[in-house]
Amino acid sequence: MNTQLKQLFKTSLIALIPICAVSNAHAAILTFSLDYSGLAFGNGATAQGIISLDDQLIPNPGSTFLDLGSNEVIKAFTLTVSNATGGLGNGTFQMTDFDFATWDSAGETLDLSQQLLGQWTQGGGWGTSARWDGGAGEFNLYAKAGSYAPTSSGYFTLAANNDFLNGDLLRLVSFKPVSGSVQPVPLPTPIWLFGSALGVFLSRKTAKKGNY
Repeated sequence: MNTQLKQLFKTSLIALIPICAVSNAHAAILTFSLDYSGLAFGNGATAQGIISLDDQLIPNPGSTFLDLGSNEVIKAFTLTVSNATGGLGNGTFQMTDFDFATWDSAGETLDLSQQLLGQWTQGGGWGTSARWDGGAGEFNLYAKAGSYAPTSSGYFTLAANNDFLNGDLLRLVSFKPVSGSVQPVPLPTPIWLFGSALGVFLSRKTAKKGNY
């Protein structure tokens, strides 16, 4: 490798360090509020929840199963069911009450800074399709056996009391970001140190060569 090529290589490495740092600095934990209603199914049950997602790991566009036990993509989750018929399924439920969630952006890149319900997809507004029509994406929850948490019973639809057949049905009616909830994900310290050290080393090597 000749001297000019070496110099170009070093300069390129120095330039890449801040670029990589900026790219990683954009990763963030986004928190959304969830609202469900039984109105479309003729019942008075409701559910309100909070979910926090890593915006770099949620496939957007894309679809996936999300393991609620790993904390990899879903960082926090809680859902409170109220007014279920006979009180069956009422309560506040955490990540430990669910096995997994499903996510599908219907092939589109959703704007995570805005209300997700109704955003355009080729299958219609995200989250607005019929109960058994997955053309407009999907977000759903699957309760663990033995839990009284609500569980999937159609696209964007939950059944209270982990009862697919008889539980009050709840439709997702809002999935929107919580204002001011963005939490930057810091770049791991070893990467920052490595990048800084490499930059200093290469700069010094270049300066020494310039003095010869």
